[in-house]
Amino acid sequence: MVTIYDIAKACNCSSATVSKVFNNAGNISESKRKEVFAAAKRMGYVPNVTARNLVKRRSNMVGVLLYVDESLGLRHELFAEILNRFRAEMEKNNYEIALISEKAEQWEGKLLDHCRALRLDGVFCLCGNYETDAVRQLFESDVPVVGFESPYAQKPSVESKNFEAAKCLTNYLIENGHREIVFIAGRDQPITDDRIGGYKAALAEHGIPFDEERFFRSGYYSYDHGEIATEMLLSCKKPYTAVMYPDDFTAIAAYRALARAGLTVGKNISVTGFDGVSIGQMVEPRLTTIRQNAARIGERAAQLLLDVIEGRETEERMIRLDTELVEGESVRRLV
Repeated sequence: MVTIYDIAKACNCSSATVSKVFNNAGNISESKRKEVFAAAKRMGYVPNVTARNLVKRRSNMVGVLLYVDESLGLRHELFAEILNRFRAEMEKNNYEIALISEKAEQWEGKLLDHCRALRLDGVFCLCGNYETDAVRQLFESDVPVVGFESPYAQKPSVESKNFEAAKCLTNYLIENGHREIVFIAGRDQPITDDRIGGYKAALAEHGIPFDEERFFRSGYYSYDHGEIATEMLLSCKKPYTAVMYPDDFTAIAAYRALARAGLTVGKNISVTGFDGVSIGQMVEPRLTTIRQNAARIGERAAQLLLDVIEGRETEERMIRLDTELVEGESVRRLV
């Protein structure tokens, strides 16, 4: 079996130099680093990851915190795709994934201890309930943590450009002749505030006053809340031609509820969603929505967590990624 001593002999350097190259440490010239890596490849060297982790006191395992809910978690295509890319990126760097299901009553006061007991090198909070004490304690601890749409500024996070996305979607409705637009907001969290801000900014730019009576909050995103959100819409006393739902599942579930009220999506009521899940393009009419780049979110979250684990300085603590407008047939053109 080839060892670092064999590589050191081939490169005419010390074993300490070879070790520093493999551990990305020390002031080693770029030419020497390339020479060591080339020799290792040529000689078929396989690093002893276990031994290296013992020295660094690493487990090479990271946790992914998932919120258990009838609509969130891995049943949601967005989160499943984010997790898949995150896992792939971590595996490329020799890390394994431990899934942690998060329930407030299960982890209250124990989540941090559980993460430490598993000797996790870090945690990616993919779809957590950030309002629980357990999650708050995790973010306030010394455990390396990266969030998705996290409200905690002291830890790095990845999210979409929600303000810009909501503004783009609102502009699209206005450009299609809609001025009486109902906005149904999701959960009370910073990204929701960003989306509300984008909606208001688009209205203001077109000289349309924001109307509190055309604004509602529905809470969680799910099929069930499509019914609840539509009940809110139907209670609106002001006229409206379009409604912006907080996510695709809520919007799709609203199709049936709107039909029962005598409204046909794409004809006498226009509907938009958010997320860009595939089922939105399978319904009739196809849903106009904003597609989040789930793969890129997972990739950047992994890179960010690796930086935190390795102690590398990162200029970006909050990474916001571009989205894409998906034109379906759920918005009627009025002009």
